[in-house]
Amino acid sequence: MSDYVEPADDLSHAWLRTLDLVHDHGGRRTNVMTTVRDPLASEDPIIRAAIDSVLAPGKRAGVTIQEVDTVAGTIFPQDLYISPDFAWSPDLDPDREAELDTAANDLYGAYSDMLPLLCTASGNQRGTYFGRMISWPGKKPGGLNQLALRVQYLRAAHRAGYSSHNTSDITIGGQAETASMVEGDLGVQIYASTDRRLRGFPCLVHIDLTLLDGELSMLAVYRHQYLVTKAYGNLLGLARLLAFLAQQTGFAIGELAVQATLADTETATYGGRRGIDELIELAQQSAPVDAP
Repeated sequence: MSDYVEPADDLSHAWLRTLDLVHDHGGRRTNVMTTVRDPLASEDPIIRAAIDSVLAPGKRAGVTIQEVDTVAGTIFPQDLYISPDFAWSPDLDPDREAELDTAANDLYGAYSDMLPLLCTASGNQRGTYFGRMISWPGKKPGGLNQLALRVQYLRAAHRAGYSSHNTSDITIGGQAETASMVEGDLGVQIYASTDRRLRGFPCLVHIDLTLLDGELSMLAVYRHQYLVTKAYGNLLGLARLLAFLAQQTGFAIGELAVQATLADTETATYGGRRGIDELIELAQQSAPVDAP
């Protein structure tokens, strides 16, 4: 059954509301929509500490556990991006534009250099999310950089004075699979239409960008959203990716939405219903009041 989670002002509360809703409905729900009004708002330290407390790296009930920032880095490797302290604009000085371009190119290059090694890690044999974005199909350097094409496209729209535009051509339906496609039609494709696997990588299958009233918003579709192991890190990585795109194209940041075709609280991995109850209770604790 479909569920619409009450939008939250920050990603921490968006994650907690989603976990709480799905937990209340038995631990699994279909077509769950989570919305973050301000993706760059500060994380709630109490909620972040709660999720960090259960994500000790290693194995748990046969499941590989990674820290929040490790998961976020699969979508946007923040540590590799040396961000300039300004955003692109149509009238930006050429030297300043070159500085932004260099920062982006350094990011792409550093990640591409790492990609062959990353693909040898467990679970990465079919590529990585960010690898697919900057070097389609994501298994080795030198592939199509869909993210750079998207930046070019959005800059062109900004130069032309567009403040509202549906960039719904960012799909999973094979648009990055043929060399004959026009570059302007290429999107951030995560999942190839020729892939016949019923389950497995990737869980993230689609990223869509929409420009409305000068704000760039993002929708990400997951076919299986693991609400404890992955969801918080996914939200953080997507927020960082959106911030990168907004900075590189000069648009304001809109909202971030995630559609999970299956949302799963992973009760078998995290101590059953009691374990999820304890995690939610820990995340809902009020921040301590400083002594006078």
